[in-house]
Amino acid sequence: MATAKGEQRRAALVRAAADLLLDGGLEAVSHRAVAGKAGVPLGATTYYFADLTELRRAAVEALADADVARMSAAVEALPARRRGAAAVARMIAALLTPDEYGALVAWYERYVLAAREPLFAAAAKRTNAAARESVAAVLDHSGLAADIPPHVVLAVVDGAVLGALADGAGLTGVRDAAADALTVVLDRS
Repeated sequence: MATAKGEQRRAALVRAAADLLLDGGLEAVSHRAVAGKAGVPLGATTYYFADLTELRRAAVEALADADVARMSAAVEALPARRRGAAAVARMIAALLTPDEYGALVAWYERYVLAAREPLFAAAAKRTNAAARESVAAVLDHSGLAADIPPHVVLAVVDGAVLGALADGAGLTGVRDAAADALTVVLDRS
């Protein structure tokens, strides 16, 4: 049975690993870096996690939890009313792009990581399913549900985001690129 102090320490390690992942990618998450960021002895990482993969997986799961909660809250706050394609595209671009650049990059790294590391696939699948559900809800709340399937919206946004990231765009530029591409698709559907 875990103690409250033990649960707090484990949670602090997961938060530290998630922060490192956001700041520097998966390779930044090492036992030493996590322990240092969490302010705990190095041995704590191996006490609470069987290996580095388990610690990294916990960080990825924590980020996925945050993304799912963020998307769910945005959809719950959305009033149902008819909206134009450009407004819906901006809403969806914001919904599918975390508010911080590091979190955005980590979002896409999770998808690539899931393809190479099956241990991380559950978090990516869960986030992707939540993204499809959230997009479907935005389309429905905006009167566009029958016009375009959510998986097509995700494909358009993902492509635009990756292209903008490759071009060196910041968060605003990434969101603008995604919204512009999606507006074209929504206008034509």
